[in-house]
Amino acid sequence: MKSIKKELSIGAATSAIALAAFTMQAQAAESLTVAFYGGSWGEAIQSCMVDPFVASTGIQVTPEPGVSSVTLAKLKQQKGDPVIDVAWLDGGVSELAAADDLVAALDPAKVPGVSGVIDEGVYRTADGQVYALSTGYYSLGLVYNTDDVKNPPESWWDLWGPDYAGLVTLPSPANAMGVPLFVLINQLAGGTMDNFDPGVAKMNELEVSSYFDASGNATNSFQSGEVIAGAHYANAAWAMADKGLPLRYAVPKEGAPSGDIRVHIVKGTKSMEAAEKFVDFVVAKEQATCMTNRLYVGPATAGITPTPEAQERLPWGADGSVKNLALFDWDEINANRDRITEIFNQKVAGK
Repeated sequence: MKSIKKELSIGAATSAIALAAFTMQAQAAESLTVAFYGGSWGEAIQSCMVDPFVASTGIQVTPEPGVSSVTLAKLKQQKGDPVIDVAWLDGGVSELAAADDLVAALDPAKVPGVSGVIDEGVYRTADGQVYALSTGYYSLGLVYNTDDVKNPPESWWDLWGPDYAGLVTLPSPANAMGVPLFVLINQLAGGTMDNFDPGVAKMNELEVSSYFDASGNATNSFQSGEVIAGAHYANAAWAMADKGLPLRYAVPKEGAPSGDIRVHIVKGTKSMEAAEKFVDFVVAKEQATCMTNRLYVGPATAGITPTPEAQERLPWGADGSVKNLALFDWDEINANRDRITEIFNQKVAGK
């Protein structure tokens, strides 16, 4: 009898150990590859969202750095058998990913955080399925070095002044705001979506130091003193100012192009449950508040109370909202994106 009990006890213990080992292996195997940006954006996403998610869930996250256009190219290459599970893409590129059937529908029952995102920040397909959630709005305006610039720029055209010759940076079409800014410059110069000759002529009059693909490249140019003025993101300018650099941000009188960063689940991911947990986590109030206070992005999650400093630096101003932003018709831009990019690369950057 004792022998039977002993054998049962040993068997139970062995099963418990095996079950514990299996559970630990399953937990250890749970991981995600998440594509997001470099520079200050990537640092903020890592600190505000990724690290707390890992600490809270035990699910490991492997970053896949890159600008939106690079991430989109990877998603296309991986279509049907993705390595990337979750991807951040900017507005405009997000629509392209949805049109190419690269991102999965988000089920509000499994991602309940959808209900906490403002209406403007919930992106749906034509049949009403949610395919992306905004995690913050940004604006592109005039950034300048207060030590080197005696008369702060107020207009986009100020960058064409002799004081800035060879010391200006602007985004290339590879950057999320590159094509929209070129569209705006063309319109201000008298062009249309069917005629970019005025924009090309105007751009060729500008003596630039560089065209930046990634926001971090522009930041490096300002930090090194290679440029003293240009088009850059408000959050990047304030982040540099907070580090003691003599940089300021101004909204041009013609308007500041605006957009947002959006999180998506990649269609075909083998880690759907973990991906849903991640997306739900990153749109929660705590994470959104962290991003707003750190990067001064306009929150897309409702009910956020920024610090007084962040409130003053939001892209829509201290008393505004998302309704005050100059947002683009991305479908129109995307329909012409390849043509506009080719014009820019051949007739502007290639000169």
